[in-house]
Amino acid sequence: MTGGRDVPVPALTLAVLAACGAAAARRLLVVTVRGTSMTPTHHDGDRLLVRRTRTVRRGQVVVVLRPQSPAIWREDRHSPLIVKRVAAVPGEPVPSGSVPPLAEGDGGRVPSGRVVLLGDNTAASVDSRQLGFFPLGDVLGVVTRPLPRSEDAHQR
Repeated sequence: MTGGRDVPVPALTLAVLAACGAAAARRLLVVTVRGTSMTPTHHDGDRLLVRRTRTVRRGQVVVVLRPQSPAIWREDRHSPLIVKRVAAVPGEPVPSGSVPPLAEGDGGRVPSGRVVLLGDNTAASVDSRQLGFFPLGDVLGVVTRPLPRSEDAHQR
């Protein structure tokens, strides 16, 4: 290298790690499950690694912005996020039996820009059965895997 300064390897390594960390922070999110609506898949206090995206498929577990319907929530823990499973995406039929009121409109199909979200524990879940379709724009990302629980979660 001519005319340039040599950059010490540790400084270069730190710069690369910082750039990678910043890129990961834009693409990844860590969310803590609150409540029992996703039992037995995820439990209260579980930490989840979430990949930020609005492209979802049926069967995936997603993190979505909590709708502004405070009176309906059984467990109000003041979290702006909820974790649910995608039951149907735009253009797919509304799942029969689980969300009958939604199947009546739009020819029984999920409208463009909307999804049907259900909790795995239907007895304890507030989801599309009560709230209707969720906007795809409110989906923050798809759960990629659970993370080890923090120490304070073990003590609850």
